[in-house]
Amino acid sequence: MADLPLLWQIVVTGLIILGLVYLLTLGISIYFSKESDVHDVTWDGNLEEGSNPAPAWWFWLGISSAIFAIFYMIFYPSFGNYKGLFEMDNAQRYIESKANITHDYYKELEGLEQSDTVTLQFNADAMKLASNIFAQNCAACHNKDGVGQANFPNLTDDDWIWGGELEQITQTITNGRKATMPAWGSVLGKEGVENVAKYVKSVADNVYDEKKHGVGKAKYRQFCIACHGMSLKGNPIFGAPNLGDSVWIYGGDLETIKQSIASGRQGVMPAHKDRLTPLQIKLLAAWLKRNN
Repeated sequence: MADLPLLWQIVVTGLIILGLVYLLTLGISIYFSKESDVHDVTWDGNLEEGSNPAPAWWFWLGISSAIFAIFYMIFYPSFGNYKGLFEMDNAQRYIESKANITHDYYKELEGLEQSDTVTLQFNADAMKLASNIFAQNCAACHNKDGVGQANFPNLTDDDWIWGGELEQITQTITNGRKATMPAWGSVLGKEGVENVAKYVKSVADNVYDEKKHGVGKAKYRQFCIACHGMSLKGNPIFGAPNLGDSVWIYGGDLETIKQSIASGRQGVMPAHKDRLTPLQIKLLAAWLKRNN
């Protein structure tokens, strides 16, 4: 109230005093009133509504509260610039409290910055903070639990496109990634795309048959082996995913695989170095590494 103009300080102070006086007067007058305690209102035939005073404990509790408020306003800041008999300054107390909180906050941050990743993974507060960072910056694409969704990878398993080591995860978050799957439709033709797609799916489904899928295998080794490898395990250096398991980013049905081969894919993970602090990136990497 100290920032209010003097006129308004007087008005507010007067209202407080008048309010207390009114409440005390009203409570005493009602409690000691000698008026008839029966009204003409009757409920259910014989239940009469009265005006008996409140219980004694209720009355004295109200009086005690009003008296406490008066003494409180005498000893503590309550009336404009009046600091109370204890001469307390709320603004100064706020500054001091904020300084203490800020000191503790940055001290905690300093401790997190000096901790290694393993230590952070076993720090419940650090992991809770990391979870909140993920929810604010990553959940829109990778889902709130990191399990991914269509066109965005699952971050809770061991299948990492760019590598799942701590340094690789940190690099991915910091600088982002751009995966380019070229379109092979014009090179392979419709039949070639069909054969390669069936071969890839047969390996992923563990139903490969040389007679049925041999032609597609030959085409794969001619055009795809450089990135995805002889055994279809992929290559984190190029961001080429593993094609030999059941984990698919864009979908593992035959038509979707054919579309990926024919038209290519352009997957982009944005860089977060300008959005997050180094500590936030460190916490995120530790949280992700712990959860996979």
